[in-house]
Amino acid sequence: MPITQVEQISKEWLSEVLGKPVHSFEALSHMSSWSTQVPVRVEYADGTKAKLRLKICVGNTFGRSEVDYYLRDYVDMPQAPLVKCYHADYDTAVGYHLLLEDMSETHHNRREVPSTLEYGLAVAEALGRLHRYHNGSAPVPSEGVWKRYFDVIRPGVVPMEQTTGQVFSERFEEHAKALQVRWADPIGMSLLHGDLNPMNILTPKNADSPVYFLDRQPFDWSLTYGLGAYDLAYFLVVWWAEHTQAVYWQEILKRWYEAFACPGYSWEQAQSDWLLSVEQCLHVPIEWCSNSETLVSMQWLWEIQLRRVQYTLALVTNTRNIIGHF
Repeated sequence: MPITQVEQISKEWLSEVLGKPVHSFEALSHMSSWSTQVPVRVEYADGTKAKLRLKICVGNTFGRSEVDYYLRDYVDMPQAPLVKCYHADYDTAVGYHLLLEDMSETHHNRREVPSTLEYGLAVAEALGRLHRYHNGSAPVPSEGVWKRYFDVIRPGVVPMEQTTGQVFSERFEEHAKALQVRWADPIGMSLLHGDLNPMNILTPKNADSPVYFLDRQPFDWSLTYGLGAYDLAYFLVVWWAEHTQAVYWQEILKRWYEAFACPGYSWEQAQSDWLLSVEQCLHVPIEWCSNSETLVSMQWLWEIQLRRVQYTLALVTNTRNIIGHF
């Protein structure tokens, strides 16, 4: 059964899941947005030590997706760019836990770190490898899957129009139809992370690479399989400052494409998918607007995201119109 409280951690349990006798341990918990984070300091019977982090998610908000992310989806992938997971367990009625390596002493997330080309290329390379590993591993999104997704996003269109004074309805519906047509073709599709914001990416404190991904927690309506290019677009378009992505986006997209190396997936198709995926990034601010509370409380964020997506759409479209390709 999953661990749900710090008090359930014991030397016996740690010894069993770590496969090595534990002499002593210390554990202190603190809350984050969607989980309880528990740094665990372990001393083994042989005198060696380890720094771990227990992540506890009570309830069934995210299902078992994150557990599978570590224990099933990439468990056999050589050098997967994921934080090491020592143990995980899930129960429908309880929730789940993950026992992860604690990298906080040597690594940090990218929230306060300026984005660089090296960092962007490292993420593109790592994402391309993940997408290649799961290329063609699942069916294309069914009508029920994409309908559920759009049913969650669509209610935010009108409130965003009312708040910004801009018009999005017709564009949203045209793009939705274009995505549905594209999703019928499995080429270029893969398992998605879905939320590669700066808090979910780790790099060494003194370098921009290698990168490690964590916190895959999709909602029941989220798309977990789709165009691989969307993961990259979400990472770059929504979270990078406009002037930075304007300089580097073409190199970063090319690196992702080369790492993905999907048979039969042309560079021209990848560029077309990129434009579709950048447009799909509009769904991020629209989804914030679908809830009356976050429409107001998160306006500071979704307005930034909207501006960035619109800037990138104009940039990519102009580039395509001028030279016929990127």
